[in-house]
Amino acid sequence: MRSVSTRSHAASTVRHMSDEDRATNAEAKLASFFARYEPETARLGKALRAKLRARLPGLNELVYLYENQHALVIANSPTESGPDGLCSIALYPDGVKLFFNTQGGLLLKSDPNKRLQGRGKAVRFVMMNAAADFDHPEIQALMAATLKLAKLRLDAGAKGSVILKAGAESKGGSDAKRPARSKTTHRTSKSRP
Repeated sequence: MRSVSTRSHAASTVRHMSDEDRATNAEAKLASFFARYEPETARLGKALRAKLRARLPGLNELVYLYENQHALVIANSPTESGPDGLCSIALYPDGVKLFFNTQGGLLLKSDPNKRLQGRGKAVRFVMMNAAADFDHPEIQALMAATLKLAKLRLDAGAKGSVILKAGAESKGGSDAKRPARSKTTHRTSKSRP
């Protein structure tokens, strides 16, 4: 099993802003992204984010803003790479989806009731209508299977980072019109309650 390591060598280098300033900045940008959605959708997205943070301590939250799809995606990953993400929440104007990395299709064997929707080879999703949907035994079984397949040991005291990825890093409030083309990321430590 590999353990979650969220601090890279680059993260330990001296930066212009303190970890706390970067975390505050990332959280403020994330709040502005949530504000783009109807209040009910934003509340559900925030509640699911909190549940994922509690269930997957120490994983990074990779934030993507896809203007062309009107989507805000927060991927929970042990690395700074989206394809390594175990699961993600995605907010769309018409609802919120919980995505699972299928681990090369292996996760599909842990879904006997076919809750996972879509035809993707890398990810499948479940529509989330309420935060309580996350606690459904079938969803929790998928979460457990995802962790088992990823061979991760989670540390309840570990803290991941909020990482604004290309398309999200340079976006301001709701007046942003086009997705950014930058391939850089901005890493921040996230605070835990």
